[in-house]
Amino acid sequence: MASISNGSWETDLRDSVRTNFGQGWLVNGETSGKTKILYVYNEGLGKANKRTSVTLPIKWKKSSGIDVLNAIKFIKPLVVKENLPLSDAGRRWKSQFIGDDITAPNKAWQDFLIVPPKHFYPQKEYDKVFKEYEAKLKATKVDQFLATKRPLSSGTEKKYFTRIQIFLEVMNKRPAPNTGTELIKLCAAKLGENITPDQKKRYLDTWCDILTYGIKRHSMNDKRWQPPEDDYRKELKGVSKKSKKSSLTPYVKESDLLRLLDDLESSDPEMFLATGLISIFGLRLSELAELEVRGGKLYVGHIKNNLNTTNQDRDSRRVFAMDLTDKPNLGNKLISLLDSELVKLPATVLKQISLVQDKNSYAEVGKAFTKKLKKHPIWKEIEKTNSDITPYSLRHRFAHQCHTGSRYLISIKDAAEAMGHTVDVHNGSYASYTDEMSVERAFDLHNKERITL
Repeated sequence: MASISNGSWETDLRDSVRTNFGQGWLVNGETSGKTKILYVYNEGLGKANKRTSVTLPIKWKKSSGIDVLNAIKFIKPLVVKENLPLSDAGRRWKSQFIGDDITAPNKAWQDFLIVPPKHFYPQKEYDKVFKEYEAKLKATKVDQFLATKRPLSSGTEKKYFTRIQIFLEVMNKRPAPNTGTELIKLCAAKLGENITPDQKKRYLDTWCDILTYGIKRHSMNDKRWQPPEDDYRKELKGVSKKSKKSSLTPYVKESDLLRLLDDLESSDPEMFLATGLISIFGLRLSELAELEVRGGKLYVGHIKNNLNTTNQDRDSRRVFAMDLTDKPNLGNKLISLLDSELVKLPATVLKQISLVQDKNSYAEVGKAFTKKLKKHPIWKEIEKTNSDITPYSLRHRFAHQCHTGSRYLISIKDAAEAMGHTVDVHNGSYASYTDEMSVERAFDLHNKERITL
């Protein structure tokens, strides 16, 4: 950059701005003692060309010349190449600036973190403020943080709202956090003690994602807002008091499932169909909404969307029966019942399936099934044997049987494919299902087939 001469420092500074950044960029001092940057758009209209300005917290004095030039160097590409208003570019520069007043709130993060109002208004007032939020959301650019995560289920989106609200609350408190590590530490402190390490990790990951997004997409100060190192994040997450195996959702035992299905078949055929499909085919509860029989085979549509899979043509996945040993043809029977429509799914489940499109969510389908199952007396007895049992344990039963229920165990890859998730997810949630007998069986089979190498 051109240097400032020993003449009039203001004239020399303006000459340097013109030399380094071209026509259209001007600087002035304000009566407040701060520096104003002006940009004149070259639209061929002479004095009628549009001009805009922004005031920066740089003192208008001779010794600030280099700071002024560096600020314009940062701001110009945002205005000229990215077509940002000068005011937005100035806010991004300010987010880089660490002044003497470290107690000032970090308002710049609210440029791209917008969350709906909390539900503490009376309904009429809430409807009004929510419409205002929606209008603001539509007026913002598509590169808002949450837009990178959408589409999400309504339940998951609410979780993101909560995490973002905590982030903004801490970011804008006084005194304000001054680094990414300090921010994450303060955010984590607000979670309380009744949250598991795995739940806390989801919060930490989201907050670190926001920091990274702010740095990469909104020019936040890299050194200042860098997320904390992995080791420190693990420290904040904490260690679960439960072993990985004991923290897994338990599976429903074969004898209990047989007892439950036998009773439902005679007393409630609709719940027999729904419970049988979930447990025998390893379905997610909400996947009851996306079942299709083709050529005597059962297929499941997609209930989970994310940025990488939405708008792609995705085939339904075929699911396979893991029959009970005492009911070896149960899977085919359930497929025939579903296909014939002689027995339908429970009315409460069907009602929620009909509302999926309006609600843009499958969550209520699973909730309707859960509510009905929990009323059944045999299910209540099963719950008494293990307080951690949930309706999702029906799906976990399928995974457990994949890895323990035969002399010929199903591979993790094939089990994951059948259940509709990745191998990593399967390893984390299901592949630890084993017991001493299954390990003994695996070694017995291996030793029987030993070969000399």
